[in-house]
Amino acid sequence: MKSLLICLAVASCAAFAQDPSLITIEYDDYNGFGTAPLTAIANLWPSCTIESFNGNPTGWADAIDSSTDILIGDCHNYALTDAAAFSYITDWYNDPALGPMWYASWQMASYSYDDLLTAAMGITSASSISMPPITHYIWDASHQVFGGITDVSYSDPGYGTGANRLTVGTATPISGWTSGVTAGQAAMCVAPDGESIISGYFASLNPTQAVDMWENILEFMWGESSLTPATWGSIKSEFGLN
Repeated sequence: MKSLLICLAVASCAAFAQDPSLITIEYDDYNGFGTAPLTAIANLWPSCTIESFNGNPTGWADAIDSSTDILIGDCHNYALTDAAAFSYITDWYNDPALGPMWYASWQMASYSYDDLLTAAMGITSASSISMPPITHYIWDASHQVFGGITDVSYSDPGYGTGANRLTVGTATPISGWTSGVTAGQAAMCVAPDGESIISGYFASLNPTQAVDMWENILEFMWGESSLTPATWGSIKSEFGLN
């Protein structure tokens, strides 16, 4: 019996450690910002296929299917204005056999096309933060996303909207726009599935540690620790979610 349990444990770890095969990403390469996710993926998983769409959210949405292991929508400049596409993306996110997903978009506070997705990912509303940048604070310092990160600022690539204040429903915020946990001021949030992230902060606009942060984000979304962030309970209790 002991040998069987050991074998099962080893098999489980081996299956879990398998690298993703396909990551489908929308990113916006603008004035030297936006490519950090691509670099981070290549650093972590050199054999992973990156299906990338630069400033092309429509092409990104059309490419998404069940073969996608990780889905990334990092839309700090372009927007997907297609409610039907967002309905499909929401179905993809809601399928327990698929995922995880990162979603950050300047349009969260500007359009209603993505409302179905943001609601599924645990956000009830968003309000835009215009440039110049404001201070971004870590709320859960022990979270894997912030391991080794000393800079959580962001830069202005040269356009108006740079971030969003998020109001959480069932999402769990790990950073925000105030020094302490405050309703309506969330930035990066763990979605209800425990492994996806919806964010009002663009890690790709980080001026010094964008790649480092993206490596953390990807490892969190793909790794076991996504299910057990150290202070998840205490952060959730701030919002009465326990």
